[in-house]
Amino acid sequence: MRGIKENAWYAIKVKYKSEKLVLSQLEKKGVTSYAPMRNYTKRYQRKIVHHIVPVLPCYVFVNITEQEYVRVLDTQYVFGFVKIGQQISPVHDNEIDILRKIEGIDEDLIFTEINYGIGESVNVSNGPLFGMKGIISEIRSKGKLLVNFDSLGITLQIEINKKQLEPSTV
Repeated sequence: MRGIKENAWYAIKVKYKSEKLVLSQLEKKGVTSYAPMRNYTKRYQRKIVHHIVPVLPCYVFVNITEQEYVRVLDTQYVFGFVKIGQQISPVHDNEIDILRKIEGIDEDLIFTEINYGIGESVNVSNGPLFGMKGIISEIRSKGKLLVNFDSLGITLQIEINKKQLEPSTV
């Protein structure tokens, strides 16, 4: 037994810049998969180029059963499941919903993979990230704060206006 729960979301690590290919291969295998993507525009001297890039490079999320575990691992460019210690840990549905919300934001966000930090706990009080709980990791100028939103043993670090935050009561 690998600890796979029935129809749960799991994170898999994939080769850099192969997220779309892995999504396509998993779809052909009948595996439900998801990788949050964002529009990215690059301006050159003579042209403007539009790209769709992953929010979390090198990660794809799969909703699988025990029987689909090996099919996912047999997919080209998949390195393995994200584990916490030796255990494969499922991603909660509300965390997938948060990623879907982040995917739809039209503002520039800063995403980095970091270790857990210690700081003041906050709740997002308005905007597309409403209801999320996080920890302040850095105070920037012009009312901007870097807030960590913990998930999967990695942390999403997002720059947010301090007017969108309120102190957490828990």
